[in-house]
Amino acid sequence: MSNELRRSNSFFDLLSDTGSMFQNRFFQDIKMDVHETEDNYQVTADLPGYAKEDITVDYDNDILSISATRQSEKVDKDEKGHIIRQERSSGSVHREIYLKGINEADITATLTDGVLNLVLPKKEPTPPAKRKIEIF
Repeated sequence: MSNELRRSNSFFDLLSDTGSMFQNRFFQDIKMDVHETEDNYQVTADLPGYAKEDITVDYDNDILSISATRQSEKVDKDEKGHIIRQERSSGSVHREIYLKGINEADITATLTDGVLNLVLPKKEPTPPAKRKIEIF
């Protein structure tokens, strides 16, 4: 009985489900596709409304990180220069994925119509070294 998977219907499970619903409703996530070919990984990330200068892409310790931040301000004034309405907004998104065995020096990135395209070439596989094991 101890190895069986059990689903609990406790109050806290209900809250955790609501939390994920709340998060998906109010916080934007980067929609991403990853395709693997024999030679590389091709990553496509949707970043509508973000300029190239607003996007940061890093690859470190086998982790590809994509971050984007934007801020906007809108001010409406009347003919005398008095502010009628002033609005500010900001937003940021971040996504990380694990991709091992990448040739970091040859990664390329382009941004076209709000779509970030990354090509991450794979490293040439190195055959395992034959090693003689000493017996004690």
